Amino acid sequence: MNVWSAIYSLFFAKPIKDPFPLNRLPDVPRIRIFRLMDGEEQVKLAFSSERMEQYIRIAKIRYFDYCQVQIDKEKFTIELKHSRLAARSGDSIMRFQKTAKLIEKDMKPWLNEESSVMENVLTVTKRLQTTYPCKETGVIFIDNTPSVIKHVLEALDDFIYVSLGGKNLKVEAVDLAMDSFKKGREISYGAVEMPLDYSHPNAFKFVIIYYYDARWVRLENLFSMRGIRSVELERTNLKCEDLNTLLKYWTTSDERMTYGLRIGITQETNIQEKTLFDGLIVLKTVQSGTRVTLLANHRKKLVLNITLEPKNFKVYEYSQDDHLTRSQRTRFTKEYRILEILQKKKELVEDGENWEKIGDKIRQLEEELSKNGVYDVKGIAYVDKL
Repeated sequence: MNVWSAIYSLFFAKPIKDPFPLNRLPDVPRIRIFRLMDGEEQVKLAFSSERMEQYIRIAKIRYFDYCQVQIDKEKFTIELKHSRLAARSGDSIMRFQKTAKLIEKDMKPWLNEESSVMENVLTVTKRLQTTYPCKETGVIFIDNTPSVIKHVLEALDDFIYVSLGGKNLKVEAVDLAMDSFKKGREISYGAVEMPLDYSHPNAFKFVIIYYYDARWVRLENLFSMRGIRSVELERTNLKCEDLNTLLKYWTTSDERMTYGLRIGITQETNIQEKTLFDGLIVLKTVQSGTRVTLLANHRKKLVLNITLEPKNFKVYEYSQDDHLTRSQRTRFTKEYRILEILQKKKELVEDGENWEKIGDKIRQLEEELSKNGVYDVKGIAYVDKL
């Protein structure tokens, strides 16, 4: 039997190949091979040996768009992301085509068993970013221990996103995240009961905001918004009358407040369209199968798009200066023009002049509205298609 096995292996067995000698290749083809690898293979290559780590660092194999560090009490993970996708209107989440995720097993060569999780987080993150530079860094705390948050945020001073999750989140931890504000930073905190009298001067300065328990938020907080990309408030104590006051302020503000706002609503919010849009000039239409209400800020030449869903009140604002497609720009021009005509008509009617003086002007405005497909239903302007 052994003889036949030997004969079989001699003629039929596949030869065993030696590992590909990457280290023996010249620099140019070696770097070319490294760059053909996917992101996860490239990252794990750096953990294979100190020599390889140094080589990758010097050769500048690649850059990543985003480094996300998630810290729990007994473990942490790091995700390196690249090929960022274009942001959509009101987006509060960055989206990427590809992600390389590292768990403790992958990072073991760089871990010190005698160090704490926090110490290992900082050591590995800084070492990794020296090897593979990242444009932006985000930190997610599942471990909400204030001392950990304070130390990590101070050590990773270049981060752009901080998120507080997990359970038993303390106000002190939220304060530390708020204190870390710098221009361009984003903030998020999850399920937690916040004191109703909570307040922080930086709460509405971050460029992207997500607050789960926002029952402490008052109208004056929302009035302070300036140039924010996105705001999401899951739970609030705001009523329909408050939202009406917010819209009135928004349509007369001299500043762009936020590009996107989402507020969670319940039966207690008691949304009534008559109350919500009281005293406002509105245009109702349908976009992509969704009923929307349009308002205008004539000081900043903005259109406000309001959507009411069973559990959400949403507002998106946009102008002709935004990065719009040709069709979006055409639609904006028509929307804004109709709202402008409605505003002029209202001002003429409220002006109190003799009807003989303003009658012709009003009829001209009504004719232009008709040409644009606008019709009136119980005092509300509608248009079927824009």
